[in-house]
Amino acid sequence: MKNSFVLYSDYMEHIELLSMEQRGVLFTAIMQYSMGYETVEMDGMTKMAFSFIKAQIDRDKEKYDRTVEARREAGKKGGRPPKQKEAKKANAFYDKQKKQDKAKKPDNDNVTDNDNVNDTDIKYTCAFEKLWSVYPRKKEKARAYKCYKARLSDGFSEDALFTAVKRYADECERLSTDVTYIKHGSTFFSKDKPFSDYLSKDYKPPEKSVKKQVEKNLNNFERRAYDMDSLEARLLRADMEGEADIDE
Repeated sequence: MKNSFVLYSDYMEHIELLSMEQRGVLFTAIMQYSMGYETVEMDGMTKMAFSFIKAQIDRDKEKYDRTVEARREAGKKGGRPPKQKEAKKANAFYDKQKKQDKAKKPDNDNVTDNDNVNDTDIKYTCAFEKLWSVYPRKKEKARAYKCYKARLSDGFSEDALFTAVKRYADECERLSTDVTYIKHGSTFFSKDKPFSDYLSKDYKPPEKSVKKQVEKNLNNFERRAYDMDSLEARLLRADMEGEADIDE
């Protein structure tokens, strides 16, 4: 049984959206899953982050199992493969990882939410511009567009992706979602397809946040109007009458 797993830096894209308490629950769930135990209860945001990491753990385990099986078969045929061959495979894997890491663009958190991410040379389609005008977090537009085009290549229509964004934006508004918890466009349109949840036939928008409704009621509360000059005059008169009583 494999008693370890790999934590990738890419996970930070999902983890940074969680609170410290949610991160603790997520890490506990990861450890339990990797050991074959039943995982703890998680809320929606934590469960979504866990699903991405769980998929990678499964892929790593499958690759590990294939390697173990290959070595077992090689042993049956006369021992382990030559060390030179193993070293060649290891170097090939390392080179592949290095190329993938080099191809990834850093997540520039210092960029403001005005979505200026050195994308002046990119010509966006009208459909994407319409979609982006609705998206609730306008950050890293160029990366979002790249993922958007990839999902179109997967067979999703422009109308379907716009519907998903419209529903997601409405949900964020209804739940008063803090901007730090709203997905980047590149995450929403990533290959894991979190947007597909908003294309389900039985999708129902959530109830409006109670907190938001309370704030709205407080803002609309009709405040009592006071005549401050009249109040000041009455207080002054009361003080003068009190001093007169003392003199008598």
